[in-house]
Amino acid sequence: MDKEILKLNLITIAGSGLLMLMAGIVLYLFKDRISSNLRFLMPIPPLGVAAYVFVFNMFKEYNGNLPVERWKIVSEVLYSTIFSAIFFGFFTVCLVMGIHYLKKFL
Repeated sequence: MDKEILKLNLITIAGSGLLMLMAGIVLYLFKDRISSNLRFLMPIPPLGVAAYVFVFNMFKEYNGNLPVERWKIVSEVLYSTIFSAIFFGFFTVCLVMGIHYLKKFL
């Protein structure tokens, strides 16, 4: 494996872990306020992993650098966010409906 890609991967993993740690600390500090809405916060860890994968692949696409044009960075993040939100919503609706109908047979 190319040393630059390995270094990029390790830095991205460490950064992602640090961000998830900080989010966990904030959630812990406000646990009494958010306990009734915990189900909305459960996707945070997998979304953190998805962000890591996206960032790693974006840097890999541009040979370890950010694109020169700032709009390119913004558009990549926006497209990724839109597609992820659509698929998250679609998968959630499919699971809800599937479980609703399957529980009648089990």
